[in-house]
Amino acid sequence: MISALYTDLPDNTKDLLIDSIQRGLANGHGEANIFFRADDIGVPDALFKQLVAEFLKSKLPLCLAVVPTWLTEPRFVSLKNITKGRSSQWCWRQHGWSHTNHEILGKKQEFGSGRPVPKQIQDLKDGRNRLMEIMGNSFSSFFTPPWNRCSLDTLHGLHTLGFHAVSRSMNARPCSPQELPDIPINIDLHTRKEIDPTLCLHNFLQELEEGIRNGLAGIMIHHQRMNQPSFVFLELLLGIIK
Repeated sequence: MISALYTDLPDNTKDLLIDSIQRGLANGHGEANIFFRADDIGVPDALFKQLVAEFLKSKLPLCLAVVPTWLTEPRFVSLKNITKGRSSQWCWRQHGWSHTNHEILGKKQEFGSGRPVPKQIQDLKDGRNRLMEIMGNSFSSFFTPPWNRCSLDTLHGLHTLGFHAVSRSMNARPCSPQELPDIPINIDLHTRKEIDPTLCLHNFLQELEEGIRNGLAGIMIHHQRMNQPSFVFLELLLGIIK
């Protein structure tokens, strides 16, 4: 489903983005760390190609969270060709195992408390090994759980398996162990729930300003939910940030 944000972009969208970022800088520390993370990667389709084209144009880096069971060697060859092989611009990381919900009650989770811990750890290990085998040196030992949720046992398992960091939502619970830094996203581009476009844009700008003000803006992308207005919006945002 396409976010309401991209059904009615105002003509002054660029000015609104600039104002939001400038207010964040003025009311914060005058600088901020910004990173983009694209989830649900694995299929080299037209939308992925268009997403990559925007980042190639801006030359800004992008974290690519890859679902291990979606990736094959031919698909990775295609993905690498699309990204032009610029290894320093992309961080290929692990995104769960098969992106499957295993919870019977509550919010969706692939690595939730509803699963036996040994099965969670085995999926982590199988996913890592599959990506390492296909990607080789291109794989980075960072983990993003599907739906940005996972159990404490998963977090400890990631540390034991040698992962360097995890990336979930800001203030996600349970807290990650100190040895496994959590590099969170706090700005959502494409899975927003607001129905009203004006409210959606207002909330997005608030998130952006707050992230900049606090010194960290982690921006989450789902390219499967993008339409042409959303690519226009992303192009504006990347250009301003650059």
